[in-house]
Amino acid sequence: MKEIKKILVTGGAGYIGSVLVPKLLHLGYEVKVFDNLTYSNSGIKDLFGNPLFSFIEADIRDLEKVKQSLNEVDCIIHLAAISNDPSAELDQSLTREINYDAYLPLIQYAKKAGVHRFINPSSIGVYGINFDNYVNENDPVNPLTEYARCKVKSEVLIKEQSSSDFTAVSLRCGTVCGWSSRMRFDLSVNTLTAVALNNKRLTVWGGGQKRPQIHIDDITNFFVSLVMAPSIKINGKIFNAAGHNTEVMQIAETIKKVLNNDLELISAPPREDERSYCVSSELIEKELGLFPKKTIEDAVIDIVKAYHEGKWNNYLLPIYNNVKQIKENKLT
Repeated sequence: MKEIKKILVTGGAGYIGSVLVPKLLHLGYEVKVFDNLTYSNSGIKDLFGNPLFSFIEADIRDLEKVKQSLNEVDCIIHLAAISNDPSAELDQSLTREINYDAYLPLIQYAKKAGVHRFINPSSIGVYGINFDNYVNENDPVNPLTEYARCKVKSEVLIKEQSSSDFTAVSLRCGTVCGWSSRMRFDLSVNTLTAVALNNKRLTVWGGGQKRPQIHIDDITNFFVSLVMAPSIKINGKIFNAAGHNTEVMQIAETIKKVLNNDLELISAPPREDERSYCVSSELIEKELGLFPKKTIEDAVIDIVKAYHEGKWNNYLLPIYNNVKQIKENKLT
């Protein structure tokens, strides 16, 4: 297996990247972050003194900057994207440009530059919604949004581009939760925790619907494991990393427990679009030995701790919400 020394993390200043990049640096990798800072540099600002860290401020559609970024890079973790369905629906053509059209040029330039591993974050959203049984990687996809459709197309492209010289793998992530230095309060566990802390009451619509949730510490560890994994175990493959399939009411009860019962829970009828789905992560557990080690309770505890340490207070600020940030920065 070819040695990996230098890693390019596109979108590395985002919610996941801000936790992932310090881990890679701690392990001794050289890490180059490529990010247009749509969501600020808060997640990486403390890394600039690290001799293993470098940064390129650019848009993933800027092909010249993309080419320049690939010098001596061994592995790419391609986090750069318009993340989640609401953000992607703001401008579907923009979403396609960033979340799919930018893929092939990046891969072509990467191959020419000698990059030999490509890790593609995908989403469990590719399966669609409202199914009773656990779905796995062998089940058909049913993308219902532009975000999910781009993820499906990117997976197909990644598999097509994989070869003996170019290890490529896709990771279908559950909804990520937990504290990050580039925090998001537009993700379900994070949002519910923030509302509970601020209002001391929480309305749960329906409550029986299940959502796959994975702690940010676990998903970033999974990415690190894909950097290290033997090519033969991951090349051309797709893995689910769904985490815990948990009912929304269970999440609310967990938050209440962490807050020492200082929370009023209000049950309300389910709304029209209350997504419910369960996703199996058995394949990644069996083939790579990767299991989630953190719980939803751990995520809630971390967010509450950050609140009491003064790291955040007003969860409604645009900086914590991708839709608001995209609108505010007029990303085009």
